[in-house]
Amino acid sequence: MSAYPAVVLALRLIPATEKLVEIAVSVGLTVLFAFVLQQALFVVVGRLVRFVARHGHDSRASIQRARTLGQILRNLLTMIVAGAALIQVLEIMGWDVKPLLAGAGIIGVALGFGAQTLVRDVIAGVFILAENQYSVGDLIEFNGRAATVEALTVRCTMLRDFNGYVHFVPNGEMKSVTNRSRGWNRIAVDVVIAADESIDEAIEVCQKLLQSFNADSAWRERLLDPVELWGVESVNGQETTLRCVVRSIPGPGAPEAARELRRQIHRALAAAGVRTDTRREFAVMRAEAIAPPGAGVASAADPGR
Repeated sequence: MSAYPAVVLALRLIPATEKLVEIAVSVGLTVLFAFVLQQALFVVVGRLVRFVARHGHDSRASIQRARTLGQILRNLLTMIVAGAALIQVLEIMGWDVKPLLAGAGIIGVALGFGAQTLVRDVIAGVFILAENQYSVGDLIEFNGRAATVEALTVRCTMLRDFNGYVHFVPNGEMKSVTNRSRGWNRIAVDVVIAADESIDEAIEVCQKLLQSFNADSAWRERLLDPVELWGVESVNGQETTLRCVVRSIPGPGAPEAARELRRQIHRALAAAGVRTDTRREFAVMRAEAIAPPGAGVASAADPGR
């Protein structure tokens, strides 16, 4: 007896027998149309993916970005087409979908308020991929920390810093990002000499060294421009700073050239007798001058000392 209401409900939901063939044909056509529409949209997405890859000169980063965008669009279109087909099938079977749509709308609003952070991260991830702000392998700086991008999804970015620590940062938190791996990098090499040394002599030594450094094929091929000596950067009472500039493509070229340049400049200045250390003055005071009051009198009156 307990199963009787369930049977009655099932009979009410199932259409009449004479309409089953018509309903089956309509449902089949709906599913077929939805499948054809999905495949046609997938063709459009495929062309968009190829266009994005060609726009990035078919580089590894552009191909990965295009594939990620294609996957996002395919999943989104599949959900839309499947949802529309399901609603159409329910209408064909005689179900009133208006209350269902109203309930789905209320649930969608509730989920939207509850998952607004997730939606924000996904939208930010889509814009990061679409605008090619950074990609896997790029060295970026966020919140004052430098790290390498190891993985990028529509929700979060996985970063690895200098210490090897892995950071999972939601894309919505990437407010301001500095990409160090685009175009070219410039590094300033500052040369500090003592304030009482001849600036002209130090500049002459640096210029001669830069001529030989720029003529070295091992470094010339790794730099975009010859190393330049910009001149005196700062002067104070203890030291004078000269600045050289190194420019290269992103990567280890500029840092390695800067390190080698510092080593050679230090050796050249030392060979020319130009001091790179700065003099510091120290105040020397007698012990009696800093002893507490009365300590000296007590020490003189004590015959055992």
